[in-house]
Amino acid sequence: MLSKSYSFVNSAFRSLLESVNDLKTALLVRRRITAGNSAMPSSTSLRPSPPTAIPLREIIVKLPRLFPRSAFKSLRDFEDFKRNPNSLQHELLSTLPFFPRPNKEKVANIVRTPVDNEGNYINEFCIEPRSRIPGVSMKHLILIHGYGAGLGFYLKSLERINFSKNDWCIHAIDLPGYGFSSRPRFPFEIGKHSAETAENWFHDRFNQWLRNRGLLEAPESNMVVAHSMGAYLSALYANRHPNHFKRLIMCSPAGICESSAAMRKKIPPWWFQRLWDKNISPFSLVRKSGYLGSKLTSGWSYRRFKRFMYDDDHGRTQHEAMHRYTYSIFNQRGSGEYLLSFALKCGGEPRKALEKRLFHNISDQFKASCQWLWLYGDQDWMDRSGGERVSDFLQEMGLKSAVEIVPSAGHHLYLDNYQVFNKILEREMADF
Repeated sequence: MLSKSYSFVNSAFRSLLESVNDLKTALLVRRRITAGNSAMPSSTSLRPSPPTAIPLREIIVKLPRLFPRSAFKSLRDFEDFKRNPNSLQHELLSTLPFFPRPNKEKVANIVRTPVDNEGNYINEFCIEPRSRIPGVSMKHLILIHGYGAGLGFYLKSLERINFSKNDWCIHAIDLPGYGFSSRPRFPFEIGKHSAETAENWFHDRFNQWLRNRGLLEAPESNMVVAHSMGAYLSALYANRHPNHFKRLIMCSPAGICESSAAMRKKIPPWWFQRLWDKNISPFSLVRKSGYLGSKLTSGWSYRRFKRFMYDDDHGRTQHEAMHRYTYSIFNQRGSGEYLLSFALKCGGEPRKALEKRLFHNISDQFKASCQWLWLYGDQDWMDRSGGERVSDFLQEMGLKSAVEIVPSAGHHLYLDNYQVFNKILEREMADF
């Protein structure tokens, strides 16, 4: 999500103007509209670029295709969200063959676990084997999403990962302030608070979730899979709590190393930098767009989930559900997303790369003891050389670490090539 999150900021206002007349018509004939299939963009790219702004000329040329969701459907999505936002998460997860009713192999539930004394909680989708082997301890696969995303983005892993033995439980979670976890006010500001203070806000709540779910009773049974910003936070957590999980799989992690000199020369416009530091994001625009929020969301979601359309018999159903789910998490109160400007500068450059901040042994700064696996798409915009250098460092420290490239995949490798991604996870589970 990070790589494209700002790509439609400077085009959205023009799209809003274009959609006003459509919206008026939608309001008049709403009751006569039934859901159907929307036209899809003609092409997609696996290699997204770091956050930037679209040139005005490109906006003008692409404007008709930038936001393909019809105003009619956008209005329906808005009304469904207002009525019950949780229904859009349930709708997506209901495309899985074992939810809400279990099948012969798996049973799944949505779990909300309190993480503080203020009523805040972490939202989780938990999958367990229908039949457990007596006397065998369970192992735990914890899936953590990236910036702006939610647990539903792991849909194809939730759907297709096989339990080779009935000794694994899958926990897909929404980070604090993301997805359908509670969204308290994010109490930190750039210039007033340190990045460490903001990071600890996440770590403390994640720690409490692990504790309340009983996952610290046998931490050697925990394997964490984390993407992008979630991987950034997980690496820092592993250093703060060295023994809380056995293996950490870093999927196209953010903030590992400084960008190349060529990338640093691509300076975003001043207004773009201003929006970044003020935490004004496309999500803010979606929230303030009322009936048109879903239409704006389609500028990203239709391209990102396009391959779902052609996967299998229920691909179109999942594509539609993924769009509506994405809109539902974009449209909720801003909270955890505001960590972004603490971790990264405008354009995606780390404020302090973890390669220098964490992965060195000055004064025993590095304390993590888990095993590591670094995954990148072969068309990833994240610089894999940073992961390779860090992996070498980890091996020098006596830890198990490796780098692996997922073919035909970009930053969202778990979506672009979920077949290979899932095989890697199944291999790691079998070898755990």
